[in-house]
Amino acid sequence: MKNKLLSLDLLLILLIVFENLFLYIFFRHGTLGQGANAIGLFLSSLLFGIAVIYKFYNATAAEATPLPLKKNIVSIVMVTFAIVVMICLGVQFNTFFPTHPLDHSYSDIIPCIQIACRRLLNGEFAYKVITEYGYPQQPNYFPMHWMPFSIAELLKIDPRWITYGAWCIVATCLCIRSAKIPSVVVRAITPFIVVASFYTLQDNNIGIFEITVEVLIAAYYMFLLISLNKQSGILQGIAISFCLLSRFSLVLWLPLFCFILFITHNRRQLYIAIISSVTMVVLLYVIPFLSKDWGILFRGFHYYDDGTMAEWTHLDKRGLPIHLFRGTGCAYYFYTRFPSLDIMGRIKLLQKAQLFISLLTTAILGAWFWYKKDIINTRVFLMSSFKIYLAVFLFLIQVPYEYLMCVGNFVSIAIFCEQARYQLTEKRRIPAEL
Repeated sequence: MKNKLLSLDLLLILLIVFENLFLYIFFRHGTLGQGANAIGLFLSSLLFGIAVIYKFYNATAAEATPLPLKKNIVSIVMVTFAIVVMICLGVQFNTFFPTHPLDHSYSDIIPCIQIACRRLLNGEFAYKVITEYGYPQQPNYFPMHWMPFSIAELLKIDPRWITYGAWCIVATCLCIRSAKIPSVVVRAITPFIVVASFYTLQDNNIGIFEITVEVLIAAYYMFLLISLNKQSGILQGIAISFCLLSRFSLVLWLPLFCFILFITHNRRQLYIAIISSVTMVVLLYVIPFLSKDWGILFRGFHYYDDGTMAEWTHLDKRGLPIHLFRGTGCAYYFYTRFPSLDIMGRIKLLQKAQLFISLLTTAILGAWFWYKKDIINTRVFLMSSFKIYLAVFLFLIQVPYEYLMCVGNFVSIAIFCEQARYQLTEKRRIPAEL
């Protein structure tokens, strides 16, 4: 069994490597075309979730006894290595940020976030229409997408430090948690793949980190994966609220999360998680913002439709939408294969496909778990189902920006770290309780 488990862990590492290659290397360097690269990224992401389920299917899996750090030289060395790399990257960014100032004419993502933060700190309504750049723009980011950057405004530092700092905190937490894993291979490789994936991201597409805050969203999702392996409903509720109040990508997976906890007799934990997440949403969004203007939510969604249309008509030299033909997602397929529909018709068709297939995915996963709940560890299935769902959701997204796709890669890394905490002993029926 040990050789089989090692082989499966190596397979998971290989799939993470392929995710990075499809994201940052193959298409960018002309190795693969649009369709092959997009499908390759989707399949490697999907297979990662399926491989984790296969590893733990029909086997006894319990959280392993943590190894004491003082007797674990390998982990101490590798965690130290990861922290040193993070510090070195921070030194690099300290030089990079001043030479690459934020420019709203290049990208208005972070500049608009700064405006919202200044308004908040000045006691103004953060969701007023932005007119500072000569054109009206309705703020459409949820609070946890922009509010953390108020810290940067208070400290008078570059807001990109908030993005990097949040990622470093969660990444360090993952590395420390992995340091107590029984498998010496996993202990040795986990800190390396954590920092190597971030380095690959910033080395091959610095624009993702330079002009977007998606690495912060990735940190939220990594935090969510950690919380799923805790018995604290409060921690899970906070993690879910952070994700909900930044991007709504996980919203169609939440019914599956509730269903799994409900049927596995973890109802108290479920109720606490729901109360905690609802409380956070009310305190951070409803009371300070929605209660003053309920229309901001609907105008924000309308702005997404306008933004999608703008990207589908933003053409490159070949006459093709730039962000639909960057090697990710299947939006390019809907753009090219339905000429009888106008642009908005194709967008609406893709939106319906995303909604239907995402819901179908969660329904299939829920039905499978209903019949197999006694022979799969609940926490492992929660992580795996989230990865499978996210792979489908991102593949069908209307504008497959590269920076959105990096979140799925960090989710894979977090799952790899967390699944290795569970030790398999023998093939037999196991209880589904957390």
